[in-house]
Amino acid sequence: MSAEKKLVVVGGSVVEAFLKDSEKYHVRALTRNPESAKAKALAQKTEVMAADLKDYNSLVRAFQGANIIYAMTDFWAEMSFDVEYGQGKSLADIADSLPNLQHFVWAALPDARAISNGKYTHVYHWQSKAAVTDYIRESKPELWKKTTAVLFPNYFENCVTDPGAYLPIKQADGTYVRSFPLEADTRLPNVSIADTGKLVRHVIEHGGDFASKVIAFYGEAISEGAKLEALGKYHNIPVKYQKISERQFRDMLETKMPAISALDFTEQLLIFEGCGMIYARPEFVQANKIEGLKLKTWDEFLQEANLLSHMKSA
Repeated sequence: MSAEKKLVVVGGSVVEAFLKDSEKYHVRALTRNPESAKAKALAQKTEVMAADLKDYNSLVRAFQGANIIYAMTDFWAEMSFDVEYGQGKSLADIADSLPNLQHFVWAALPDARAISNGKYTHVYHWQSKAAVTDYIRESKPELWKKTTAVLFPNYFENCVTDPGAYLPIKQADGTYVRSFPLEADTRLPNVSIADTGKLVRHVIEHGGDFASKVIAFYGEAISEGAKLEALGKYHNIPVKYQKISERQFRDMLETKMPAISALDFTEQLLIFEGCGMIYARPEFVQANKIEGLKLKTWDEFLQEANLLSHMKSA
């Protein structure tokens, strides 16, 4: 192997960020299905190995010899606290056993229950990841010394992948209406998911600065009202922000997901109104203030995404 380090990663943008420096990093990309077209294309550029969060032994093989690991789990695959927590623990246990591990980057989320003093207890897809962070910090102190936890936010790209939920809807009178359960000026953390690789690579290359730290990953703290206003100005269209009740919002979500998931998504938003812009809490490193790291803003995303073409009519 020509490179000094071996990097174990999951996720396309993270892989690509490290492939740009093949002299420094050897990238081992993990996939559940190495026979997929995407995996085969990636295998033309780097090592691809099969690994499955449900298969502990496959993870042991995949992490063998790693110096750097970017680890993530998917709550929505099973929608179970116990399953995701167990998978996250397995990742941490294996990482902790590696003699040459230098840095463990964990894709995390905040503890809504603790931050809200028990007010918001149904943000299930946050709680299991937060519990894994606590497990590493409290039960794996040597691993925690090498760990950076990254809190993920709302993605600008959601406007493209699910425009009906994230963009205003055109009404019969030509007005584009955004219906949302928060006040128009309630700020939320937003980022371009395409910047994930940029952040992870920066963290790895400045490892000592971010060891045993939690990074709040967002390019901009911006409200839905401000995003809508900027969208209207950019595309020269009439827009209107309409605050709806929590119940109305949950009813909308329940047309396309189970009630328990609708409650999860709703409380995930309400915590920012009830507790403020929680990603800006002092215990978190603010990604948009890290020196030398440029993350995309909403205005920059508008200029490249052509969101008008994705908007739907009522």
